[in-house]
Amino acid sequence: MAQKGYYATAMIDIPRGCATKVKAVGLISGGLDSILAAKVVKDLGVEVHGVYFTMPWGCCDKTTALEAANQIGISFIVLQLDERYLEIIRKPKHGYGSVLNPCVDCRIHMFSRAGQYMRHIGAEFVFTGEVLGQRPMSQMRHSMKSIEKGADLQGRLLRPLSAHLLEPTIPEAEGLVDRARLLGLNGRSRKEQIDLAAGLRITAYNQPAGGCLLTDENFAARMNDTLEHGYRNFRETIALKWGRHFRLSHEFKVILGRDEKENEALIRHAHPDDYVMQISDNRGPTLILKGYNPVPEILATAAGLIQKFSRLKDQAPVEMNYWRCRDKNDVRRVVARVIDESEIERMRL
Repeated sequence: MAQKGYYATAMIDIPRGCATKVKAVGLISGGLDSILAAKVVKDLGVEVHGVYFTMPWGCCDKTTALEAANQIGISFIVLQLDERYLEIIRKPKHGYGSVLNPCVDCRIHMFSRAGQYMRHIGAEFVFTGEVLGQRPMSQMRHSMKSIEKGADLQGRLLRPLSAHLLEPTIPEAEGLVDRARLLGLNGRSRKEQIDLAAGLRITAYNQPAGGCLLTDENFAARMNDTLEHGYRNFRETIALKWGRHFRLSHEFKVILGRDEKENEALIRHAHPDDYVMQISDNRGPTLILKGYNPVPEILATAAGLIQKFSRLKDQAPVEMNYWRCRDKNDVRRVVARVIDESEIERMRL
């Protein structure tokens, strides 16, 4: 069933004989397929409302998605994924893909929310840029049907790029869209899509790349660690894509920035109860310590990691500055302890 509470307004019934323009909600990631699907549907005379789902670790480029929406002339809104999405990653009903990617459950969640928005604005259907056979877990015929049912969009989930290979949807059967002008793409090749985009003069789209970060083993290990040891809010998962991560104990974790840009980002997105630690002259990695009331041994270990990844790695233990994020003026000091390579590898995430 669709999740409740996102959009409470019931779907508006539009009389078939009136002149009101048909509306549709399209999921726009900024990728080539989603942009092509939006263009195909818009060219059928449908009023397209694009929806972009943003997540803290940023699998897709929102800027490109917005640029593409502007290029083809559709409206565009951004919806934030939140703690409910982390619970889907923690325990997906339909299981994982290659690593920690709950592809089917992910689509059900997003399509459910798109369906809520469809009803809120009085639209007739939801559409996506999915291509039959393109992804082994979520874009096979049986999984597509499961997703449609799980999202409570039976008959109202159109896949315009592969429509000729799928059963007609309600908007096709009722003549709201011309099925003859939809496509029949299949498989993993993007050549036809690239050629089609060129013909339609579509230039704003993300190039096909690695896709979801949950399919990356290193990122998935960090996410698993976060789910196992707990997190305070969904925003904390932003930092999973930056720096070097180490688990000091069940209660404490550290993240070290690898350059100035990451150092600044880690501080900017730190939780108020996190601790920031730096070399006294601020020339080296910034460390974020996550956990409450760290004992001296934890602080010394954190300082040792900073020194190990700094220009001071071959010197005698040095003193570091640290402070709690919520109290930047209360700067304290701790001396680093020596950490060998084997210990680093045991702590590394």
